[in-house]
Amino acid sequence: MVAQVAPTTFRYSHTIGRQETRGGDGFFLPISLTRGEGDRLYVLSRGTETPAFFPCKRVTICTVDEELLGQFGQKIPPEEADASAPDGSFFWPTSVALDSQGNAFVADEWLNRISVFTKDGEWIRKWGTPGDGDGEVNRPSGMVFDKDDNLFMVDSHNHRVQIFDGEGNFISKWGVEGTGDGELSYPWGIDMDQDGDVFIADWRNDRIQKFTADGKFLMKFGSSGNGDGEFNRPTGVAVDREGTIYVTDFKNDRLQVFNPEGEYLTQLTGEATLSKWGLERVEIDPLAMRGREICQNLEEQEKPFTGPIAVAVDDDLRVFVAECTRSRVQVFQKQSANFSGGPL
Repeated sequence: MVAQVAPTTFRYSHTIGRQETRGGDGFFLPISLTRGEGDRLYVLSRGTETPAFFPCKRVTICTVDEELLGQFGQKIPPEEADASAPDGSFFWPTSVALDSQGNAFVADEWLNRISVFTKDGEWIRKWGTPGDGDGEVNRPSGMVFDKDDNLFMVDSHNHRVQIFDGEGNFISKWGVEGTGDGELSYPWGIDMDQDGDVFIADWRNDRIQKFTADGKFLMKFGSSGNGDGEFNRPTGVAVDREGTIYVTDFKNDRLQVFNPEGEYLTQLTGEATLSKWGLERVEIDPLAMRGREICQNLEEQEKPFTGPIAVAVDDDLRVFVAECTRSRVQVFQKQSANFSGGPL
């Protein structure tokens, strides 16, 4: 008698969002997302620097069922994108993370600062100083909080992880540039498992690395390519409560799934249908309706991931994948148990 590993399967649930540059019920080039209390979902739109699209740089708060709750983030023109940028503004936002109180922390890699908001988007404070010294940052990207509300930040162009308290006070750092075990090259995404171990999407090295909270190297998996378990610029990483690891394989347009040991399990390539917000927009535009009617193979064209850049999981084992290029979030439900008993 041996334990039989059951296949890990996923059921497509629905799609959230549509492209919307002006704010409100949509996203524009979403780059990060995280789950909040209840059914809240926070989606960060990076947007562009085109003046007409300044409002697109924002965090949208909605429910998993696509009810719009609010948004926050102040627009600024390029000439104001410096250390004196107004409080609560974004220019090149990269990630959003929530502390235990539901406060939202937003990293901006151009301004090299972290902006802190209440769970409803009221600005609280900011911090961040450019540089490579202790507590200084150079293009911060992914962030995650541990159980003690310490913030683990990927300091991307310094090729390291820094740890701060919630007020922005420096605690410690680890990581150096390189290609060897435990070394990093322009890392991007980050997550933490139930044991407090840290997973890093090592972007330029096309791999995922696992560390203890104090930076001890534990394991790595992945290499450059487009085969099973290979990556072409991994951006987001998430670990569910069962230890399953999810990676947005950005340039391969897929989400890859691994077991806790880093062994390849399966991949998702997208199953999108029109979201509730998208349907509402189409229904008020006769030309859009007519275009969808005459377009051949429309459903098949809409399904696939294009630019999947961030992934989040919740305690219900729902998987949320943000697509930067298509300005939407696809939602999946994990189906299978990890193991089943029985003879082989």
